[in-house]
Amino acid sequence: MRVDKLVLKNFRNYEEETLEFTEGTNIIYGKNGMGKTNALEAIYYFSQGRGFRGGVRDAVRSGCDGAVIRLFFNSCGREQEGAVYFDGKRKKILLNDIELKKTSQLVGRFGCVLFTPDEMNLVKGAPEVRRRFLDSAIIPLKPAFLPLLLRYDLILKQKISLLRAEKYSMLPVFNQQLAEAGSRIILLRRSYVEKIRGFAAEAQADISSGAERLEISYSSGVRGEGGLEAIREAFLKKLAEMEESEKENKICFVGPHRDDLMFKINGKSARSFASQGQQRSVVVCMKCAQMELLREETDEYPVLLLDDIMSELDRGRREFLTERIKGKQVIITCTETDGAGAENIIRIENGAVAERRVITPEKRGE
Repeated sequence: MRVDKLVLKNFRNYEEETLEFTEGTNIIYGKNGMGKTNALEAIYYFSQGRGFRGGVRDAVRSGCDGAVIRLFFNSCGREQEGAVYFDGKRKKILLNDIELKKTSQLVGRFGCVLFTPDEMNLVKGAPEVRRRFLDSAIIPLKPAFLPLLLRYDLILKQKISLLRAEKYSMLPVFNQQLAEAGSRIILLRRSYVEKIRGFAAEAQADISSGAERLEISYSSGVRGEGGLEAIREAFLKKLAEMEESEKENKICFVGPHRDDLMFKINGKSARSFASQGQQRSVVVCMKCAQMELLREETDEYPVLLLDDIMSELDRGRREFLTERIKGKQVIITCTETDGAGAENIIRIENGAVAERRVITPEKRGE
């Protein structure tokens, strides 16, 4: 997987600009607020069909009617071009000049793994942070997971509206629908955790020189074990048990929207007992594991997007991450750089490329 070129028009603070990338390490640097993260978000759209900050309205540059982002990339040895058009209310997606009817048709065509400072809260943050991490990691591998999540969210909102309006006669219908969609989400999440835990445990052992054993588990209020049918039956049983509480509180207590991802280091809860450094190690190891699992499932490494993440890590963890990303295409944002180890350096000022330097092997040896 490789990004070759990103073209932006009226996207966030960019008027019209082209960013070109090379294999290896690409650095985008500049002062805060210049548009470095905006460039990464534009790339991220082609992995998830959505950004990681704000909605469609926020994507359009102030004072403009619409925006366009284009990505030229190589996937499985094939040159491809994607485009996303925004009009401030919705988006239109094209892949190789063919309009896609659904966002899920784009998902899986381009793979990337995103590191952001916000994700440093993965271990100690709220459960929704971990659910969001888990879901965004599954989407590139299972494109149908995105519409499944959207369907579940819609059913959940409709059920909550019924509870608040005290229209209980329709609850059995929505409970059935909730269990059908929710059990599939739980099954896919459990399956992903089973696949990633080995990669993450190996990375944690490496980063701690063998001193720490990382365990990951998926915690759900739906206790059904086994396949989809067993989970669905357990889901419906739990809904029946909680029905009166849900009516009383006007809240849906059962489902994957309340589940969590649990981390243990040497048998103890990482959230309760791990130091800040250990918690950050877990985040780095989970991202590295996500990268390795994508490679195993797709036969190629994803593009790595590191949004000012190095400043969040101490020297040892920076060195560990630097070693792990060698040989992959990496796009890093930072406020300052000496260019060490980079093949391509781009300086951004006010949503425009102020300078670009390509470091050839000959120049590196000077």
